[in-house]
Amino acid sequence: MTKRWNGLLVYDKEGSKRNASYIKMHEEAGEKLNMPIHFLYDTDVMEYLETNRESVDFCMVRTICPALTKQIEARGIPCFNSSFVSEICNHKGKTYDYILKNCEIPLVKTKTFQNVELSEKLLKEYPDYVIKAVDGHGGKQVFLTNESFDSIQKGIAGSDFILQPFVKGSGVDLRVYVIGKEIVGAVKRQANNSFRANFSLGGSVTSYQCDKEIIDYVNQVVQVFDFGMVGIDFILDENNHWLLNEIEDVVGARMLYQCQPDVHLLEQYFTFVSDKLLH
Repeated sequence: MTKRWNGLLVYDKEGSKRNASYIKMHEEAGEKLNMPIHFLYDTDVMEYLETNRESVDFCMVRTICPALTKQIEARGIPCFNSSFVSEICNHKGKTYDYILKNCEIPLVKTKTFQNVELSEKLLKEYPDYVIKAVDGHGGKQVFLTNESFDSIQKGIAGSDFILQPFVKGSGVDLRVYVIGKEIVGAVKRQANNSFRANFSLGGSVTSYQCDKEIIDYVNQVVQVFDFGMVGIDFILDENNHWLLNEIEDVVGARMLYQCQPDVHLLEQYFTFVSDKLLH
């Protein structure tokens, strides 16, 4: 009989509202694989563990909070993704620095700045650049440096930020879905009337078969991380070469399910977690 593992699924309240159906899919996949998973808000996790620690074998963290993940790990509970993955991959500057140091992969050149450095004077020194909050996701908090400074300042809010040269390609990017060290799917996104190709902001999406170049790049990345499930994003430059852009820790799956409706992504993920717990 398959060993029974009991898990937690952690979301912040805003994320849980957007992902109610995905939470249900996690619960269904867990039940199917004898890995029941209990949903909790991030604000309730530590209190829950005070009295229920012994009943928790693993935690799937679907909110961006490396500090919380570290607290859960400190209780001896394996987290997917780990606090290390969360810390690096939810900070675009740290992702760039880490990949640059550990891999031989072409990257979108990135400069990191503290929030106090944001000024009209600075942005004028970087015409035709893209500015992003280091902790932004879902295509939000992304602007061109020639946009209204008030809009940029309001959008970046209190975050530190990065500046990247605008990649004058065809508005195409690629998300490669990875579980552990294996590619489980990929989708190509095309920007619609915007330089942002993010699906949730109106970009179109099609299924993609990874070529040797992408497979090599992904294989380099997975050797220097201990991933649970992530999305590795590449952007196509003006010479039709792929550049690694960022890594999505709390990766969404809507695009993959739209392109590959028969994909068993969560069953693969739960099976991976079970194997990790056994070994």
